[in-house]
Amino acid sequence: MNAPIGSPSAQRPSAMLPGASPPPTKQASTDIFIRDLNLVAEAAKRAQMACLMRDMESIGIS
Repeated sequence: MNAPIGSPSAQRPSAMLPGASPPPTKQASTDIFIRDLNLVAEAAKRAQMACLMRDMESIGIS
């Protein structure tokens, strides 16, 4: 039976030690695309409303 080489406390990463600051959080790689998708959706909605207003100007109620 083989004994472990090091103790479990020696194998922990330094970020897990008491008093160490937490590692910096990374921004998810999809956040950039979601923001861009929101901008595209907003632009599409505005374009749709502009086309609708253009088309509705020629309609008259009599």
